[in-house]
Amino acid sequence: MSNKRKNSVLIVDDERDNISSLKSILSPDYTVYASISGKEAVETAQEFLPDVILLDVLMPGMDGYDVIATLRNSEETKDIPVIFITGLDDINSEIKGLALGADDYIAKPFHPAIVKLRVQHQMQLVMRLRQQALMTRVAYNFITNVPSDALYTETLRIVGEFMDIASVLMYIFEPNKNVLICRNEWKNPHADIDMRIEDKVEMDEQIINAVNNLLSGNEKDICLKSDNPLFRDFIRLDKSYVNNYIATPIFIKGKMNAILIFARDENVSDWNESETGLAVLTASIFSGVFERDAIQHAEYKSRAKSEFLSRMSHEMRTPLNAILGILQIFDIMGVPEKIKGNCNVMSNEAHTLLKMIDGVLDISDMDFGSFRLSDTNFNFFTMIKGIIKETEKNAAKKNQKFDCNIDPLIPSDLTGDERRLKQVINTLLDNAIKFTPDYGEIYLYVSIINNESGVVTLQITISDNGIGISKEQQEKIFSDFEQADTGLTRRYNGIGMGLAFSKRIIEMMRGNIRVESELGRGAKFLFTCKLKKDI
Repeated sequence: MSNKRKNSVLIVDDERDNISSLKSILSPDYTVYASISGKEAVETAQEFLPDVILLDVLMPGMDGYDVIATLRNSEETKDIPVIFITGLDDINSEIKGLALGADDYIAKPFHPAIVKLRVQHQMQLVMRLRQQALMTRVAYNFITNVPSDALYTETLRIVGEFMDIASVLMYIFEPNKNVLICRNEWKNPHADIDMRIEDKVEMDEQIINAVNNLLSGNEKDICLKSDNPLFRDFIRLDKSYVNNYIATPIFIKGKMNAILIFARDENVSDWNESETGLAVLTASIFSGVFERDAIQHAEYKSRAKSEFLSRMSHEMRTPLNAILGILQIFDIMGVPEKIKGNCNVMSNEAHTLLKMIDGVLDISDMDFGSFRLSDTNFNFFTMIKGIIKETEKNAAKKNQKFDCNIDPLIPSDLTGDERRLKQVINTLLDNAIKFTPDYGEIYLYVSIINNESGVVTLQITISDNGIGISKEQQEKIFSDFEQADTGLTRRYNGIGMGLAFSKRIIEMMRGNIRVESELGRGAKFLFTCKLKKDI
């Protein structure tokens, strides 16, 4: 079996010296193509479909702007990341390039380290997107088809070809015999290895317990490598078969049910983080599929969706936190005034995305039954003052009038989940601001409607004079991933989780929520919740 295919880069520049320099920088790590004109670049991109394109801006005839516009209008090349290489130093050129779909810039004269880092960053994003597409395809296949040996083997083939490895095997664990039996296998036709179907591997109790204990540790540790002293012999893949492998257990209710083996016949090739992450993701999807046999089809679809969203959300947090960290460094070190505004926009949008991701994770935790409310003592009026201060600031951005009325008879010291109660109130206030035009009005009213021994029931009312909600739309807004109107997603942003999540929290607080509204005449949301108080 040949070495793993290198990622490829297309260099487009009308100056051959630039092409030669960039080739010398990139060729040790990538397959490099080169074009000296815009027309040739488009043809080369369509023929070889490189992973990343380095594109000169100023070229005779078809310049870089024309090339990227052509690439983005082609179904085959529209998603290829493009890094402009340019000597231009004005903000209008950057804006034009970004508007046309450029993903990054490298300024001339280029520094080898900068070129490598920029290309490497785009390669990582490409691989992450490809992995997400692959996992979506795998999850969709299992959702729409009844699991069978053929479907399992086909899934192993899809993942194995994507990873470009020698073989992928699935061993089923028979706990009554403490033995693993190979039931499904995909073998690369170019790999000179024997089939392993019906191969049996005995496991002692020490190994079984060690594998089951992995579930409570770090997710990265769930992926076992063949050089691990504890596990290197338990599969007993002799050297005539493969030189190294990684193994990912498939857990059902905390117990190993099966195990996936990803085998490679290159002796020197190590398993990178992207590959081990993909192996763990594949095992997690198989775990969901195996559970479908005690579970109704509709329940499985919801769980598979939630698990997929949860894992993808965790994956998205990693690069997003890196972006926020870099922006914080920029803020501390200082950046040129001409790009300071752009950095602020990036930071705001990144925090908005992070908030959405946290919402997905919260919904997923609820679906898995792992979401719990805390029970701590807090000062209600301190909490509500913080909410009012933040809302006044947000409403002022749209010149909106914000007024509130808080019942003074509410006890100061209460016990409950302050953070989640605050989150619900903020969600409703944020929606009121979002769906109310400039110079509109927002109103918050908190009253006490029941004061029993040891428990107080509050009613929180949030109203606005915004766009309103029709009767038909009111039936949808408390469902997961729904907005009153799908067109609102494009106009007002958001993915429709806030109200669904708020409803679940309110119900966990032994309350309820309802909406009163007419289209074009504003909306009023009312919810109740029970909190403990000192007797």
